[in-house]
Amino acid sequence: MQWTPEQAPAIASNARKLLIQAFAGTGKTTTLVGYASAHADVKMLYLCYNKSVEMAAKNRFPRNVTCKTAHGLAYAVYGTQYQHKQAGNLRITEVARVLDTQDWELARDVVNTLNTFMASADMALDGRHFVRYEGRGLTPLQERRITQVVGLAISVWKRMIDLQDAGVQITHDGYLKLYQMSRPDLSNRFGAILLDEGQDVNPVIADLVQRQRTIQVMVGDRHQQLYRFRGAQDALSAAWMADAEKHYLTQSFRFGPAVAHVANVILSFKGETVKLQGLGQRTLVKRSLPEDLAHRTWLHRTVSGVIENALRLEKQGGHRMFWIGGIDSYSLRELEDLFQFSRGRNDLVQQKKLLRDYRDFEQYQEIAKATQDPEMQRSVRIIEAYFDLPKRIEQLRRCAVASELDATVTLTTAHKAKGLEWDFVGLYDDFSADPLVPETDRASRDDELNLLYVSATRAMQILAVNSLVIDIMQRYKELNGSLTSSR
Repeated sequence: MQWTPEQAPAIASNARKLLIQAFAGTGKTTTLVGYASAHADVKMLYLCYNKSVEMAAKNRFPRNVTCKTAHGLAYAVYGTQYQHKQAGNLRITEVARVLDTQDWELARDVVNTLNTFMASADMALDGRHFVRYEGRGLTPLQERRITQVVGLAISVWKRMIDLQDAGVQITHDGYLKLYQMSRPDLSNRFGAILLDEGQDVNPVIADLVQRQRTIQVMVGDRHQQLYRFRGAQDALSAAWMADAEKHYLTQSFRFGPAVAHVANVILSFKGETVKLQGLGQRTLVKRSLPEDLAHRTWLHRTVSGVIENALRLEKQGGHRMFWIGGIDSYSLRELEDLFQFSRGRNDLVQQKKLLRDYRDFEQYQEIAKATQDPEMQRSVRIIEAYFDLPKRIEQLRRCAVASELDATVTLTTAHKAKGLEWDFVGLYDDFSADPLVPETDRASRDDELNLLYVSATRAMQILAVNSLVIDIMQRYKELNGSLTSSR
């Protein structure tokens, strides 16, 4: 294979620590495969983000590479011991039952504290993991609240990891935490660890990797960090990688100069000075996609945006829709419940949490308006726009297809689109309000710009930008005097 001048030195590197910062579509996984092949005498562990990535990687990497998720490593040691009491996640209702309380805010605080601890590199659960008051001067009442919540979280954690206590289940993150706390030594099995998606690594996994006496190779794109809200951190910029040999991959063969230009405009507002190069086929950037396409993909900011757009398309008729991740992963059941709630038919609401959290639909609307929550606001708009919503949702299920090859439209969120690509991509108009307003804090601004960057760089032939991207490009033009043609 002919490697680019950027890929070749990274692949040939013999550094003990190697950091590859790769922009969208620049072949980071291909580069890792090349690295593994060039060092065929070294047994390597490719640490994958999820199971689907693991399965795909097994078909790409050479035989000297073992592909595993961190949870897969932990399962062999701890997960098997807890098979009789495993759960997918911590549910507020279950924790409330364990605590024998109907104080839902207290149960939520305990759940959030436990989740923060399990995602951290820390060896003990304490006040650092209560994050609701983070960065604020604490009142005596708040300090007492933290003490109370941490004490309860510790008691739940002890019951979670007690093999004999079947009354409290343990999550997959729970046995991963136990594995990390045991400080496993992987150097007797592997000579190198390849860590992908370094910008979105939980501290618990980063700690697991950095302690190993092996070659450490990390790849990622800091501008594709999408999971900060889940506790993920940018390990590419971590102190333990500061002395790594660094390489950049900037040449993308997925798209042409026009999409690269859009991406560079977006990233310029994050202060990025290294330019993404679009060396792929000629790609057009337009305000809308042509009407005569046999297939198109819509990317959305929110789940409710996906549903809103799907209802619009269903109304047009004739569409076969493929939902990335499956239609059942897009909260249609919750929307049906909200519809029944808005009509006062509480007996038909299946998710009883809705009835506990809100007095009535008017209060739900008030909170949606006060908080400017985009998911809630779009849900309200959908409820108001479709008097026959349950019938419409049933029709959406009938329009859904199991194979993307059979679809006329692919629907997904920007988060689920990461790592994927399509010929014709449209950005739906449900992305958050202008992230460049001065009142927006830097972390929130960067998160929204990252989503736009990831979304824009999924297109290979035509990208249809939304009003927010058009506004950002106009802002760039005003700041820089001229705007290079996006054609």
